[in-house]
Amino acid sequence: MSHLTAADPAAIAERARATPNRGRTHLFLGDPLSDGCDKTTVEPGNGFSPGVWTCGVSLWVAVGESLSTPDLLPPDEIAWELAPPVVASRWRAGPVAVSSRLAHLGGEGSEGVDFCEWTFAAERTVDASVAVVVRDVGPAGAKIAELRWNQAEGTLTVNGSLRIVVEDPAIVCLIVPADDHHDAPIVVLYRELRIAPSAGSRLAVRAEHGFADRAFGTAIPSTARHAGIAAHEGIDRANRTWSDQLSARIFAPDARIAHTWEHCAHHILSAMECGLPRIGAVNYPVLWMRDAVIVLRALDMLGRHDLARIGNDYLAPLIFSGGFGAESDAPGEGIWSLVSHALITRDRAWLARVFPHISARIDWLERMLSATAPIRALTENRTPAYVMSPGSSIVCLPAVNGLVHGRMDWHSPDFYINCWTSCGFRLAAQAAGLVGEPSLAHAWSATALRLDDLIATHLLPAYGNGRDPAVAPYPTGALAGHRPALADRFASWYATNRLDAAGARIAEPLWTYFEAAQIHNALLVGRCDEAWTCLDGMLGDQPHGWDVHAFVEGSPTGTEMLPFRNGDERRGWLSSDAAGGNMPHNWTTAEMVTCLRDLFVVEEGDALVLGCGVPRAWMIPGSSFGVTALPTSLGTISYTVTVDASGTVAVDYRGDAPYRLALPS
Repeated sequence: MSHLTAADPAAIAERARATPNRGRTHLFLGDPLSDGCDKTTVEPGNGFSPGVWTCGVSLWVAVGESLSTPDLLPPDEIAWELAPPVVASRWRAGPVAVSSRLAHLGGEGSEGVDFCEWTFAAERTVDASVAVVVRDVGPAGAKIAELRWNQAEGTLTVNGSLRIVVEDPAIVCLIVPADDHHDAPIVVLYRELRIAPSAGSRLAVRAEHGFADRAFGTAIPSTARHAGIAAHEGIDRANRTWSDQLSARIFAPDARIAHTWEHCAHHILSAMECGLPRIGAVNYPVLWMRDAVIVLRALDMLGRHDLARIGNDYLAPLIFSGGFGAESDAPGEGIWSLVSHALITRDRAWLARVFPHISARIDWLERMLSATAPIRALTENRTPAYVMSPGSSIVCLPAVNGLVHGRMDWHSPDFYINCWTSCGFRLAAQAAGLVGEPSLAHAWSATALRLDDLIATHLLPAYGNGRDPAVAPYPTGALAGHRPALADRFASWYATNRLDAAGARIAEPLWTYFEAAQIHNALLVGRCDEAWTCLDGMLGDQPHGWDVHAFVEGSPTGTEMLPFRNGDERRGWLSSDAAGGNMPHNWTTAEMVTCLRDLFVVEEGDALVLGCGVPRAWMIPGSSFGVTALPTSLGTISYTVTVDASGTVAVDYRGDAPYRLALPS
């Protein structure tokens, strides 16, 4: 490159080809009804791939002999934040401050459009060259076969149908073809800018997704529903759409509470595929029962009963579903999801329709409880890494002490499994009562109570698997009649495993959903201060200050062996030094939604309890907190608690259900 200046487009292309995407972390943009391929993958700095396994789009800035792009900058020099549905980033190219906003509009199918605008500012007049580079390497890049440029339209077409439109008639295009050292072409869309202090400069693109090069990719004519929209209008429209997508809100003096609620909602909605829950975009293209039921519960708490209904309708006939095969906890989890959805929507007619699927799950639970030999079942959705494992078809082993001796996560955490078993009977009994089956309601309720007694006698003394404090009292409601004993075992475990000798948080490095659920249960058993020690950490777990809450699962490159990860033709994705193996992980985001919701309101029989997880720090004079349009099984509520200058507490409550306050004194 010695004969080229940094601003020369050929030099930019050469440097870009030598630069891998960083792959430290990423998040997704997408519509909950869209296809899985239509998700946009975004990395810090707002480099993005418009659709999965397409290409990489990044911004490069040359000032003098200096060439800058986020993949070349230290992570701490990149600001990155999610203000749903917009991802914003800021970084510097020498004297030039670069800001960007990226948003997405989509819908059914694979016709998403990404809207990205960059603004440039400087404290003195600066001459710079800016370039949008489109190459095979990217957050979810792939080998590029063809690039076509239309100067009159300012449009680059990638692989026949992906269209990247530059909103600047002065843009110049350089396409560098594949050669002996590079099997894919690269394009540099560049222009010169004079950036004055009094008036910044702007560059914008929109990426209209297209997959004509893929199997059956042209079978349905494009509706072009979001094509042709200018970038600023697309971003504005995405913001307006988000207001409709998320009606249920929470607010508190700690701004992280509302931010995390919205971030988690965004990640859950963006990863969904054709209206079905996904615990991770791309890596987990299956309905994994254990995780998905928590996501469906979170959707109901977020006010998205429409999407929760789609997921529960799909789940209803699936007794087992998940990457590890037919696991023992699945029948109880399915019952919990179906009945919980019926209760929060107060839809008895729907409950009656799915009641046969609830009964079928009870049949399975009874088989497991009385098993005298291993029970096997074949289920779909197993990950390729485990299809050939003989354990994937084992549902359970012979029962022990009248309890299920099961399989979950490749071992036998029987406390966890049997809490879900008890939950299944308890919720099925409630459903039976609502649909006019009193004899079944009585029998199943009695079984749930008997199981709780057996769990307390035989399994609670051995409490200690990390899954145990994540399953009761939330979400299963197990051991309600043994709450003091459960609370004691929980407190002992939490004090040893989540807090160090000084009372500081011990973070969960791999399976973050367990920590979120454990925090939730600490709140419910009355350990509010200890819960907040860890919740404060999870709210603040933002590497490099990136405010996106992309909670991780597992070690880099290792989560469930990532069976759906990129093959040889893929160019990009997470690197070996990424923050985790899968992110954002929507079991964790869903657990955070349910935990944050219960800070503000929980159901207790025929009444609501408000504020049982509120910390003392929120009770200072001048503070306010509450919820807006929050669904509960007793109806949708809104409330605001205010603390005036004298410390007097006032409550403005709107809802039909009776309530009591449980605020800290």
